[in-house]
Amino acid sequence: MTEPTTPNHDQPVEGSRSESYTKPDAGNLGGSTGASDAGSSAAAKATDVLETIREAVEDFAEKATPVVRQFSAKAAEVVATAADKAVPLAQKAGEVTADASGKLAVKSRSWAADVRESLSANGSTTTTTTTDKTEPPTSV
Repeated sequence: MTEPTTPNHDQPVEGSRSESYTKPDAGNLGGSTGASDAGSSAAAKATDVLETIREAVEDFAEKATPVVRQFSAKAAEVVATAADKAVPLAQKAGEVTADASGKLAVKSRSWAADVRESLSANGSTTTTTTTDKTEPPTSV
């Protein structure tokens, strides 16, 4: 009835040896606790959700492509119509601008001639070539 003073190291102190304690899994020495199974299950679900979203986006892109092309074609037609309608207006604006510019040139030349006449009528002997003075010179 003698008990050994040193325990036998082949078996744990209490209970029998279980494979979950001796068999390593994925770098863990203590065995599987179910956390890695839950993690892989969550990863699989996330992958499935992402795959579903990717398929939905691809399906949407396939269905939207003809609509986008049709919309682009319609926009190009509207722009072409607007350009066609703008041409006569631009031509008329150019003609009106040319007429106004011509009339302004005639009036400016007439005004300059009148100013020169009034200066010479006042007895001023100085002629100025600059036209940016606002007051005519006074004679002494």
